[in-house]
Parts: sequence; structure tokens; C-alpha cells
Amino acid sequence: MTDCARATDSITVLMRSYFSTHHLYAARYAAESAQSLETSLAGQSVFDLRHRTLVISAICESAFFLEAAINEIFQDAKDEHHSYIGGLDGSLLSAMAAVWDATNNGYLEVLKKYDLALRLAGHESFDPGTKILTNARLLVQLRNYLVHYRPEFVGNDLTHRLGKSLEASNRFAENELMKGSGNPWFPDRALGAGCADWAWRSARALTDEFARRMQLTLNYQAADYGDPLPQ
Repeated sequence: MTDCARATDSITVLMRSYFSTHHLYAARYAAESAQSLETSLAGQSVFDLRHRTLVISAICESAFFLEAAINEIFQDAKDEHHSYIGGLDGSLLSAMAAVWDATNNGYLEVLKKYDLALRLAGHESFDPGTKILTNARLLVQLRNYLVHYRPEFVGNDLTHRLGKSLEASNRFAENELMKGSGNPWFPDRALGAGCADWAWRSARALTDEFARRMQLTLNYQAADYGDPLPQ
């Protein structure tokens, strides 16, 4: 007699989300929205809370993307889910899974996780003096400043450590809404559409280079939601 499945039997469908893609899209969207608002208010010297909200969102989402992307790789190795990492050597995947376990699912600084994955794969670490790593490090520091914020005095006669690093080498254009104001460069003249655009592009630049070295095509690079993420 042949066994037949009953109509009441259920089938479990498992899905796996890759929020790195969502974070990167959110960062870019916030940056573009901040630019649109900055353009619409051109010529005015005004603090706009909507604008500040969009810039902060772009910065934080960019940092979220940076961490989610590397966490997904290690977690996929741990779970033996090979949709995006199947091309990696089996011994490397085992080593990554072991590291993930040993660090309590990746309780490490985000950029150390990228470095660790590269070294496990036999690749060189990112040169600490390169623009890609410097920008990513500053992005993480800026995100931490915003997330763990403590009130402080700022002024034109006070040099802010993080602001000084961000201002160096003209990394991005100043906030157009603060032009002509007496506000200090950081945070008011720094946190503009230029900074928001720099944030997501810096995060993507490092992750793109990481994926290139590892010979991977990650979810955010392969996904198509009708509005592909630009380079």
C-alpha cells in the first residue's frame, strides 16, 4: 500500500534575508533625499530638522550595511548556506565557522571582521593608509559618535577631533544650508548631503573591494529590486 500525504500536512518554507542590501538602499535613499532638500532650500542659511534626520539616517544605515554584509558571510559559513559563498574553499568555510563560534557570533569590531576574513582566505589585509580603509574607519567612528552621543560644547575656536579628521583632504562638500552661518564646521557644516553621500559610497567601496578579493558576488551586488544600487 502506498503512503499518501494528508491534505492537513503542512510544508515549512524557510527564507533567508540579507539586510545588508536593505541598509545600503536605505542609506543611498536618505542621502539622495538630503541632497534634494538641500537643493530646494539653496541660498538659505537655515537649520532644517528634516535634513539633519536624513543625513544621520544615511550615516547610520551605511555603517549598518558595512557590518551586516560581513556578518552575513560569516553566518552563512556557520550555517553551511552557500548561496553567495559556495565558491570558497571548504577548509576556509570551516575556519570561518569556527571563528564565528569562538567570537560569540562575531563580537569583534566590524573592520576587524573584514580583516580576519581576508587573512583566513590567505589575502593581504587592507593597507591602513589607503583611502578605502581610512574612509570606512571614519564612517564607523562617526556612526559611534552619533549612536553613543554625549552632549559637549562646540565652537569655531574648539577643534573637534573627529571633525578634524573628517575635514582633512576635503572628503565631502559642506552642508549647503549652513553656508554663511557662524556655526562650527563640526557638526553643523559637516552633516550635510555631501557627508551622507560620502558615507554610503565609503561603505560600499570597502565591501566591493573585499568581495573582489574574495571572488564573491554578494546579495547587495546581485539583488535587483527594480532600482539597482549604483556604483
